[in-house]
Amino acid sequence: MSILRIKNSKLMGPVYVNHSKSYLHRYIFASSFAAENTIIKGFDLSEDIKDTMLSLISFADFDLMDSGDVLVKPRENKKSLDRVRIEASGTTLRFMLFNILDGNLHEIYMGDKLFERPNEPAFKIFDANGIKYRINDKNKSISIKGDLVKDEYIITEDISSQFVSSLLFKLARMDFDSRIVLDCNLSSRSYIDMTIKCLKDFGVEIDASENEFKIKGGQEFKSAGEYIIERDYSNAANYYAANYLGSDIDIMDMAETSIQADKMVKDTLLRYDQTQNLTIDMKNSPDAVPILAMAALFRKHKTTFTSVKRLMYKESNRVQAIINELKKIGAKITFADDSLIVNPLEDIIMYTNKFDAYNDHRIAMMIAILATRLDQDIFLSGYECVNKSYPKFFEDYISLGGEVNVIDNWK
Repeated sequence: MSILRIKNSKLMGPVYVNHSKSYLHRYIFASSFAAENTIIKGFDLSEDIKDTMLSLISFADFDLMDSGDVLVKPRENKKSLDRVRIEASGTTLRFMLFNILDGNLHEIYMGDKLFERPNEPAFKIFDANGIKYRINDKNKSISIKGDLVKDEYIITEDISSQFVSSLLFKLARMDFDSRIVLDCNLSSRSYIDMTIKCLKDFGVEIDASENEFKIKGGQEFKSAGEYIIERDYSNAANYYAANYLGSDIDIMDMAETSIQADKMVKDTLLRYDQTQNLTIDMKNSPDAVPILAMAALFRKHKTTFTSVKRLMYKESNRVQAIINELKKIGAKITFADDSLIVNPLEDIIMYTNKFDAYNDHRIAMMIAILATRLDQDIFLSGYECVNKSYPKFFEDYISLGGEVNVIDNWK
C-alpha cells in the first residue's frame, strides 16, 4: 500500500483548478445526442468523466485533441449499449438510468460503492411507467427493459437533483410533451439550472418555473460547434479554505457570474470571522461540507451545518469520515438531526498523524488542506482517489509550495 506524506507547508501563488465536472457531464451528454460535431474546450479527464464517455461510446466518438480539448463526433445511428460499466460516477449512473431506455434490455454494471448508493426515485419512476428492472446484488448490476410513457412526473420527496436533470434530457427526446412538477423543496436546485443552461445551449427549450418544468417533445439537440467549460468551484473551494487558514493563493480564471452551487464557499468563509455562532444550510452545496467543516474548526464560535444527512450516501459515509478524521486532531464535532455541529478547536492535539481518505476525493482534499495548518507532517492513505474529480490536485498542491512524497510498501 502507498501512503502520501504531506508536510506542514503554507501554499502560495497562482492556481488554475480543473474545469467544472458537473458541466462536463452535461455537455458530453448533449454533444452525444446532437447530430453535429462539437469541440468542448476546458476539458479535464477525471475518472468520473471517463465513466460518462464510456457509457456514451455507442452514441459518439471522443477524440482527445493536442490542444487538450475534446472533439465529440456523434454517430449517425445512435443506440444504447446492451451493457454499460460505470465504475464510480453517481452523475453518470443517474443520467444513464433514464437515457439508456429505448424499449430494449440493457444492463448497467457498477463498482461496489456506486452500487450501494440509493436510486429508489428512479425505480419508482420505472414502476409508474411499467419498466421492468432487476437488481443483481451478486453482479452489482441493474437490468432494465422498457421506456418512459407517462407525460407527467410529480416529485413528492426531496431526491437528488440528478434524477430530475436526467429526466429533462430524456423527455426532450421523447415524441410527446411532458412536465415535471416539484411538490417538495428539492435539494441542489442549482444543478437543475445548470442542466437547463446546457440544454438551451443545444437548442433545447425547457419552460421552467420555480416548481414546474414543461418539456416539449421531439426536440433536436443542435450543437453550436464549440463550448467552453468554466472552472470548478467545488474544487476551488479547497484553495479558498486554505487562504482562510493562512495560505496566500491566487485562484485564477473563476467565473464570477457562475451559477455553480459551491460558489457559495467564498461568501461563507467571509462570514467565518463574525463573532457569533453560525448556522449554514448545505442543502444546495453538499460537496462543500467537508472543506467548510474543517475550516470551521479554526473559527472562534460554533458552526452548525444543516441538511447534511445525504452525505452518508456519497463516495463514503462522508459525515462519519469527516468526524473520524477531524477528531484525530482533537476536534469536538458531532452529528444529530441532519446537522453537523463543529465547535471551535481550542488546541490542536495530534492523537495520530495517520489519516484515511476513505476512497473519497472530498475527504482526501480536505485532509491535504488541513495539513497546511498543522505543525507536523501527516500520512494519508488512499490519496489516489482525487483522480475521481481532480487528477492534478497534488500536482497543483506542489506547484503552490506544498511538499508531498509517496511512501511505497507502507506497513
